[in-house]
Amino acid sequence: SPSSAPEAKPDPDVALPPAARAGRIIFGLLGAPIMWGVQMQTLYSLGTMACGDRASISLHLVTLLALLVAAAAGLVAWRAWRAVGPEWPPDAGDVPDRARFMALAGVLTSGGFFLVILAQAIPTFVFEICR
Repeated sequence: SPSSAPEAKPDPDVALPPAARAGRIIFGLLGAPIMWGVQMQTLYSLGTMACGDRASISLHLVTLLALLVAAAAGLVAWRAWRAVGPEWPPDAGDVPDRARFMALAGVLTSGGFFLVILAQAIPTFVFEICR
């Protein structure tokens, strides 16, 4: 019977603007830290397996890719934060407020990990790969 059917609940993501949908906020929050881990492991692997100018170029390309992904994650998070409103989230805890908090956390996280990726790349410019 129709009265025993479960009620369909509205998708909470519908209340958000397209720039602040869940997938974008998650990328903005986790894209830079994940890319930092990938960059760290790749630099370590390439640094121990190869020597010479070709290895140095590949290390720089990996760093450039990591910086681009971290910057893109920060930009996505910033756009999401602007889309839901740049004011500080109150303690209400509804969907837009949670999205605003996560987007702002993504902006800060992406910026921090951008700097970490950059700092981690400095030795590849200063030191020789093989000694």
